[in-house]
Amino acid sequence: MSSALIVGGDQVQGIKQTLANHGISEIHHWTGRKSGDANKIIPHDTAFIVLITNWINHSLTYKLKKDAIKRGIHIVYTPNGGTALHQRLERLAATAH
Repeated sequence: MSSALIVGGDQVQGIKQTLANHGISEIHHWTGRKSGDANKIIPHDTAFIVLITNWINHSLTYKLKKDAIKRGIHIVYTPNGGTALHQRLERLAATAH
């Protein structure tokens, strides 16, 4: 995994650091609050999407989920915070092996 998209949240430094610690070299971030976010296209090199569950609306979540399924991209649902994300990434890595 080399690229991730974070959707939701304003203060995502902890999440970015956790992703970097897991070898993610490129990180994109959408706040999920701008009206244009629903029209954005997932970057082509995205290995997985991190959805910050307490900072994103349902319609954007639905759209991302639908687009991710079409492209075979994993979605990691997490509350805002690096620790919760770390645990989810460890589980994802364990199921990939």
